[in-house]
Amino acid sequence: MVDPRSGQLSICWMVMCSICLLLNYTSMVQAYEPWCYNPCNMTVEDEETTYLEFQKLTTTDSVKVIFFDIYIGNQSFNSNDPLLHYVWVKNNFGRAIFTLPSSFIAMSFSLYTIFIATLNITLTDPTHDCYKLNCHDEYCKKKIIFKALVNFTRLNHTCNDKYCSTICQRHFLQNDGNFYMSVQATCCKKDLLKRPINITECVNDDSGVGPFPYIPFPYVPLSMIFIIALSLYLTGITLNKMINWLLDSEERYTTVNDTLVYILNDIERCEIGHFYLSDDHYSDPKKHLTHAIKFAFSGMVLAALGYQSYVIQRFPTLYIIYPSIKSLAYPSFLSKGWIVEVAGNAFLVLMIILADIKLYCRNKTNRNQLPYCHKSYRRRNISPISFRQTYFQVKVYLCDIIDDLKSFQVIKLIFDVATLIFLLASFLFGSVGVLRCMIFMTERLSNRFRSAFLPDQSSCRYCNTILSVLFTFLSFTYMSLIVYHLAFTIQIIFRAILTTSAFIFTFASHFNFIIIMAIPFMLYVIQIIDIYIRNDQVIPNRIVELQQKLDQDIVQILEADQGNLDVYIAINYDGTITIDLPEMLQDDGIRSCINYYIQCLGHKPNHQMTDGISTLTIKYQRLPNNAVEVQLFRCIIGCNHCPYLQDAQPVLDCIKQHLHDKNFDYFKDKLSEIYYPMHSGPNGTHKSMAIPDELYQYLRYHSPRISLSKGRILFNMIIIGGFFSIFILTAMIDFRSKTFLSLNSAIANTPALYVTAVLSFRNLKVAKLKEKEIDKILLINLIHYRRGYRLFCRRGIHFQPFTQLIRMTMLYNRYPQHMDQVEHHSDDDDTQDCLYHSDRTQSKSLWVDLNRQIGFNDAGNYVAINNDDGSYP
Repeated sequence: MVDPRSGQLSICWMVMCSICLLLNYTSMVQAYEPWCYNPCNMTVEDEETTYLEFQKLTTTDSVKVIFFDIYIGNQSFNSNDPLLHYVWVKNNFGRAIFTLPSSFIAMSFSLYTIFIATLNITLTDPTHDCYKLNCHDEYCKKKIIFKALVNFTRLNHTCNDKYCSTICQRHFLQNDGNFYMSVQATCCKKDLLKRPINITECVNDDSGVGPFPYIPFPYVPLSMIFIIALSLYLTGITLNKMINWLLDSEERYTTVNDTLVYILNDIERCEIGHFYLSDDHYSDPKKHLTHAIKFAFSGMVLAALGYQSYVIQRFPTLYIIYPSIKSLAYPSFLSKGWIVEVAGNAFLVLMIILADIKLYCRNKTNRNQLPYCHKSYRRRNISPISFRQTYFQVKVYLCDIIDDLKSFQVIKLIFDVATLIFLLASFLFGSVGVLRCMIFMTERLSNRFRSAFLPDQSSCRYCNTILSVLFTFLSFTYMSLIVYHLAFTIQIIFRAILTTSAFIFTFASHFNFIIIMAIPFMLYVIQIIDIYIRNDQVIPNRIVELQQKLDQDIVQILEADQGNLDVYIAINYDGTITIDLPEMLQDDGIRSCINYYIQCLGHKPNHQMTDGISTLTIKYQRLPNNAVEVQLFRCIIGCNHCPYLQDAQPVLDCIKQHLHDKNFDYFKDKLSEIYYPMHSGPNGTHKSMAIPDELYQYLRYHSPRISLSKGRILFNMIIIGGFFSIFILTAMIDFRSKTFLSLNSAIANTPALYVTAVLSFRNLKVAKLKEKEIDKILLINLIHYRRGYRLFCRRGIHFQPFTQLIRMTMLYNRYPQHMDQVEHHSDDDDTQDCLYHSDRTQSKSLWVDLNRQIGFNDAGNYVAINNDDGSYP
C-alpha cells in the first residue's frame, strides 16, 4: 500500500483520467466532423442554366465580386442573419473591393457596386434531412454552404491567373464606423499543388475559432485616417469662412435717417481689435424676439442634421446601398440618446424664447410709459478673424511662455501653456475663429439670461451667483451643441466628397468615360461660380466709382432746356393705380391729374391699361421769360399721335403750371439720396460708402444682364445636374462592356460629347460683361433711383397674368365694335368727334370735377388750393 503522504497514487490517477478524457474528446471530434457535413451534398437547382449565367458574369472585366443571394427552398438564407453574405471573388483586385470597410463603402455612396454583380441561386438537399438537422448549428451550416458553392463554381478546377478566384464569406458589423479598420471575413485557400480545397479552412482561421478579423490592404486604413483628419480641417476652415461671411453681411447693413442702407466697401475697423461697437438710435425688442426664434429654430434643425451625421459615420452598415442590409434595427441607445438630446435642446430653446419674451414685454412696458424717450443704444459686435491673426497669437504666446520661464511666474505660465495648447489644438483643425465666436455668443446669451431671470435687487447674493454660473454653463453647453452639430453636418459632406474622389482616383481606368463626360459640366459650374464671385466684388466697386459720373449726368438733365419726362404707371389687382413720378413732376396735383386722365382713358376703346407697367411720356421745352411749353409725346399705350389728346390737356396744363418759374435748385432738392458716407475709426479717418438696400439688392441680384443671384445659380446647377444625369444614366446602359471601360473609346466620344454639352448649355450661359457695359447698365438704374423712380426696383415688370386675362376679356366685351375704327381714324379729327362725342361728354364732366378739386379756375389757370393742414383735398 502506498503511503498517502507521498501523493504518488493521486498523481498517477490524475494523469490516467486526463489521458482518457483527451482520447474521448478526440474520438468525439473525429466522429463529429464527418457527421457535420460529409453526407450533405446540396446542389443548385437548375444548375446548368445558373452556371452559364455565373460563367457569363465571371468573364466580364468589370465584375470583380459576385454576391450570392442564396435560397434554401423558398426561404432566404439571409433572413436569420442579414449581415452574413457569401461571395465569389476574383484574385486580381477583387479582394480589395470585397474587403473595403463599411465606412468607406457608405461614404463613397456604394460606388463599388460597379464592380459587383449578384446571382440568385436556390440550393436543394437531395437527402431532405441533412441540412435540416444541421441548420441549428452555425458551424455546420457554414461548411455545408461553402461546400455547395465550391462545387457549383468548380473552384477545384485549374485556372489561369486572369480568371483565378475563390469563395469567401463576410460578416458585416453593425458598429464598424470611424476608425474600425478590420472586417470579419474568411476565404477558401486554393492549394498551389492543385489539391482539393479543404472546406474546414474556408470556415476557420488558423486557430479553428471561426470568422476572423481580416485586415484590408494597408492603404485603405491609412487613406481613411487621412480623409477623416482632412475633413475635420476643412470643416474648421469652412466654419471660419461662414462666420466671417455672416459677420461681414451683418455689419454691411445699417440705418441712416430711417433708411436701410448697404455698405459697399469694407469697414477697416472690423480688422482692428476683438470687438467693435455700433450706434443705433434705439433697440428694437421685436427684432430681438424674431432673432431669438430664428436662432432657436436653427438650433433644432442643426441638432437633427448633426445627430444624423454622427449616426451615419458611427454605424455606416445601416446606410450601405448594396448589399442592402434588411431588417437591421438601430441600436437602442441611439433612440435613448436622441430623446435625451431633443429634451435638452427643447429645454434650452424654451429658455431662450422665454428670456426674449420677458425682455420684450419689459421693454414694451417701458416704452409705453415713456413714449417720447428714445434711449441711444450701442451694440457690441465681434470682428472677423483671419489665419494671419491665428499665427500671430501662437507666436505671442510662445514669447509669453519664454518670458514666464525667465521671470518664474508660475501661475501665468500655467495659463499661457494651457492657452497655447488650446490654440494649437484648435489651429490644427482650423477652428480658432469658431471657438472664439462660440465664447462670444456664450457671453451674449448668458447676459440675456441674467437680464431676464435675475432680479435687479436681490437679498440673496449667493443665489444670484449660483444662478449666474448656471446660466453661463447652460449657454456654453447650448453653443457647444450648435457648433458640434454644424461641424458634423459639414464634416460628413467633406468626408463623402473626399472618399468618393479617392475611390474614383484609385480606379480611374474604370471611370474614364464618366470623368471625360464630367469635364464640361464642371467647367460650367466653375465658370458660373467665378462670375458670381466677380460680380459680388465688381458691382459694389463700380457703384462707388460712378458717383461723380452720376452727379454730372443729373446736372445735365436738370439744366437741359428741353427733354422728355417719363411717368411710369402700374394698375394693381384691385384696380388702384400706382404712379411713379420723376423729380421734376413731384407734385400731388400732377399725380391727381394723371390719375383722372387714366380713369378717363378707361372709358375709351383700345386705350385701357392692362396689368404691367405703362409709360406716359411728356415732352417739355423751356422758353424765354421762364415759360415752358409742354406736349404729350406718347400716351400710355405708346401712341405718338394719340386720338384723345384733348383729354390729356388738363394734365399738360397742370405740368406746365408746375414747371413755370422752377429752377435748378428746386429740382435738386427733390432728388433722392443714393450715396451715404460712413465714417468710422479714430476721428472718422476711415470712410466707407453705403447705398439704399433696396437699390443694392435690385442691382446685385435682379437687374437684367449684370445681376446673378443665388437662386439662378441653384437653378442652373439643377438643370446642369439633370443633363449630366441623363448622359450618365444613358451611358450606364452598357457599362459592363469593354468599350465603356476603354480609354480610347472615351477619347473618341469626346468631340460629340463636347458639342452636345455646349449646345445644351447655350441657353444657360451667363455673360461675362466688361466694366464699360456694367457701368452703362448701373448708371441707367442709378439715375432712375436718383430721380425718384421706385417701381423698377420694387415691383419689376409688375406681372399679374390672371387679372390681366380677366380684364382683357372684360374690355373686349365692352368695346367690340370700335377696336378697328379707332386705329383707322386716328388722324381724322372730325371722325373722332363723331364717334366719341358721348365719351368726351362724360370725360369732360370728370375733368370739371377734377379742376375744382386741384385748383383750376374757369380760365384754366392753376391755383394751389390746400386744406388747413397744408394737404391737398
